[in-house]
This record gives sequence, C-alpha cells and structure tokens, in this order.
Amino acid sequence: MTIQRRTVDIEAAAKLWRDDLSASQIAKRFGVSRNVIVGLAFRNRGLFPWHGDAGKKTRAPGPAKTARSRKRAPELKREPEIPATAYDADRLQSAKLLHHLSAGECCWPLGNGGPYLFCAAETTGRYCRNHHARSLPKKNEGKA
Repeated sequence: MTIQRRTVDIEAAAKLWRDDLSASQIAKRFGVSRNVIVGLAFRNRGLFPWHGDAGKKTRAPGPAKTARSRKRAPELKREPEIPATAYDADRLQSAKLLHHLSAGECCWPLGNGGPYLFCAAETTGRYCRNHHARSLPKKNEGKA
C-alpha cells in the first residue's frame, strides 16, 4: 500500500502518529520511505502534533564537562631595535613608501615610526650592500 495525497491516507498516517508510532514504523506500514512521512507531517502540522524531544538521546546525569585549562603562550622576545646610521639618514631623502617600491630596490625600513619609509637604493637582492651587511650577525655576536 502506498501513501497518496488523499485525505484518507493523511488522516490514517496522522492517527498512527498520534498513537506514538515513529515515522519509520508508519513508513513501513505504507511501504514508503521515512522521509515521505516526515515531509507529510511537516506539511500537515495540524494533524501531526509535535512529539517533542522524546526520540533524542539525553546526556547521562553527572558532573558537567569542564573546559581544559589552556597553557599560556610563551612571552615573545622583543626584536632589538636597529639603530639608525648616517647612511640611513642620507637615504631618507630618496626613501619611498612600501607600495611605491619596485623590483631591484632595497626594502630596508628606515625610522621607527610611521609612515614607514624604505631605503629604495638600487640592488640585485632584497637589500642594498650596506643593509645586507647589517642584516647578517657579526661573527662574535651569536656565541655566548
């Protein structure tokens, strides 16, 4: 027997629903899928009263789960400020903003505050010769 959109079939399914049969059990009797019955109940809410959360699993009583304690992030070391040199002061006249730099210009930042200006000297790498030499650690600096 297949369910039709006839009033007789809808009322028969609604009666089974009110008798606390599940959608799967009603579907089995009509030879249709569970989703057909659920859709029918959804479209005819007046005939299919809500069962509530009766079929849902409930949590077992007991202590609630607590959030795990989080480890604090390690304190980050501040980067040492690179002191400006006379070369940097000379480069300030031709310095550029970052979005004005093109390939082949030094991108060493000049100054400590905004607006951030960059060296912009011609180079074949990221930094000009002077700033490249300053970016490398000195031989005795890394050893303790």
